[in-house]
Amino acid sequence: MASGLRILTILIIGGIGVQTNAHELESSWVWSAAVQNKKGKTDSLVFAQLAQIEVGSPVVLSQVPRAERSLLRMGYFSKTGEVKFYRIANRNRLVPAFNLTDATANFAEASVAFDGSSNEYNGLVRVQLMNIAGRARDFSLSGENSKNYRAAEIFYKEPFIFGPKGSLKLHGEFVECDLIRQRNVDLKYIHNLGWEWQYGVGGGYKNNKLFSSLLLGYDSRDKIPLAFKGLFAEMSAEFSEFVVAGLNGAYYQPFSKNWTLLVAAKGFGMLPSKDYSREDLFLIGGKDNFIGLTPRSIRTRAYGLNEIDFQWHGMEKSALHIFGQNGIYRNQAPIRGWEHILTYGLGWEQGISNASLAIYYALLQGMQPIDGLLNLSVRIGF
Repeated sequence: MASGLRILTILIIGGIGVQTNAHELESSWVWSAAVQNKKGKTDSLVFAQLAQIEVGSPVVLSQVPRAERSLLRMGYFSKTGEVKFYRIANRNRLVPAFNLTDATANFAEASVAFDGSSNEYNGLVRVQLMNIAGRARDFSLSGENSKNYRAAEIFYKEPFIFGPKGSLKLHGEFVECDLIRQRNVDLKYIHNLGWEWQYGVGGGYKNNKLFSSLLLGYDSRDKIPLAFKGLFAEMSAEFSEFVVAGLNGAYYQPFSKNWTLLVAAKGFGMLPSKDYSREDLFLIGGKDNFIGLTPRSIRTRAYGLNEIDFQWHGMEKSALHIFGQNGIYRNQAPIRGWEHILTYGLGWEQGISNASLAIYYALLQGMQPIDGLLNLSVRIGF
C-alpha cells in the first residue's frame, strides 16, 4: 500500500475519482479525522483518537500504515482491505478511511496444563471484555487453581486520561501458594509517544510494601494476536525496599509468504543480590515464560531465557509453532547457583468462527516423550 501511495493517490470528490500527485498532496493538504470505512461498534470520536492522526496537521502518507498497525495491535479490529482516502467538499482536508471491521475481542477462556512427569493439573478460567461499549475500555477477570496454588486476577483500562494519548491501567491479584498469601494492586498511567513508543509511571501495594514503577515500551508488530512481523521491546522497574528490573523483547522476521521466525528474550531480577522472603520472589513456569515447567511452579529472585520459534501461518487465523527455549533461573537457599533449562516442542493455534483453540506440548532436555507438559486452552468469543 505504501509504495502505491508514493506514486499515485486517488481521491473521491462528490463520487468522482480524481488523480493527484502524492508530493502535491502532502504539501497542500491537511488531515481530517480518521474513520472506519464501514463503521463498527467503536464510537467515531474514539476511533479517530485511537488512530492518533492529528486533525488539521499536514498530510504525511507514511503515517497511515503506522496508524493501521497500531489499531490492529489493540485486538479490536480485523483488516479487510486497504485504506481509502476521501476529500471533504470544497476543502483541502483528507479523510483516511480504514478498512477495519470489528474483531471478536470479547471471550471466555478455559485452559488446562498437565505435567506428565508428576501427574499434576493446573486449570485457568478467564473472561475478557474489550472495547466496552465502543469506548476503548478493557476489563478481564481470571482464576487459576492447581494442587498447591490458587490465584485470582483482575485488570481494567480507562482510556483518554489527561488527553487522547493517555490511559490508566488497574491490576489486582490474589495469590495463595505453599501456604503463603499475597495481595497485590498496581495503578499505572500509560502515555503513547506516537504509534510505537509508550512510557508508564505508577505504583501500588504488593506483599505489604508500597512501590513505584516505571515502564518504557516499543511495539511495531503488524497485529495482535498472531503477529507475523515487527518488533516488541519493553523495559520495566519497580522500586520499594529493593529494585525489580526486567527486559522483555520479541522480533518477528518473515522469510516466506507463510513462514516467520520469532526470536525472543526475557530477563528479570531483584537487586541487591541476597535472599528474599518467599512471597517477594518471582513465580515462574508456564506459557508466559518457561514453557516446559508447570505454571508458577518455581520461585526465584532472577531468571532469563531466550527462544526461537518457527511459525507457519498458511491457514487463516492459525499458526503452527516449532520452538526451542533455553533459560536459567536462580535457585533458592539453601541450594546455590543457577539452574539451566532447555525446552523444545510444538504448538498449534487455530481460530474457528467465534472460537479459538491452542495446544502446546513441551519437553525438557532428557525427558521421555510421554512425560512432557501439555497446555490446552479454548476461547469462546461473544
